[in-house]
Amino acid sequence: SEDPTERRERIRQERLAMVEECREARQRAALEVAKAGAKLAGKENPTATYEHCLMRVRSMTEKGLINRVRAIERAAGKHCVVKMAIFKSCLQDEDMWELAQLANGALERLKALLPPPSD
Repeated sequence: SEDPTERRERIRQERLAMVEECREARQRAALEVAKAGAKLAGKENPTATYEHCLMRVRSMTEKGLINRVRAIERAAGKHCVVKMAIFKSCLQDEDMWELAQLANGALERLKALLPPPSD
């Protein structure tokens, strides 16, 4: 059994690893969007930007954020994987770890369903 100090440190390290993994995922997603034409993607879906997601995370209630994760997953649109990865990053960046885990589960389910955006 680990003592509270060890547990806190382990959780801190796990969270740092998740942030790094999510930043890498965001960079990969940004590269895919850039390949497809970043300006076109932004025009097609202005809600698939970090700034938009961060505004949402900072302005919505926890219940609203849970519903947002569900709505992105349910819609399963062309940019849903990119959008969910960014949303997860924003939640992590705002220290909303439980919600980030919810978004991560949805992200993994979406990645299993859909090919990466091709246009």
